[in-house]
Amino acid sequence: MGGEMMTQEWGVAADIRKILSDDNGNLSSKRVLAVLWGVGVFFVWTFVSIKKGEMAPLAWEHVGIVLSLAGVVAAGKWGEKPPGG
Repeated sequence: MGGEMMTQEWGVAADIRKILSDDNGNLSSKRVLAVLWGVGVFFVWTFVSIKKGEMAPLAWEHVGIVLSLAGVVAAGKWGEKPPGG
């Protein structure tokens, strides 16, 4: 222990970090991009829906981009090196 401060993530922060990290514990830019795009589309859709007072239609182009990014993340998982490898 000798003066070292151990930080331990728990709860939601640990779950988010686990989702955004590769097998080696590093942040995955593909995963961060996919999550940011999906959250961004959701927030814009929510804002437009509230502004209009009804559920706004969601363009298939946006759905396609989100699904494509999810596919890239899933396919990229096979290319990651296992821990210690």
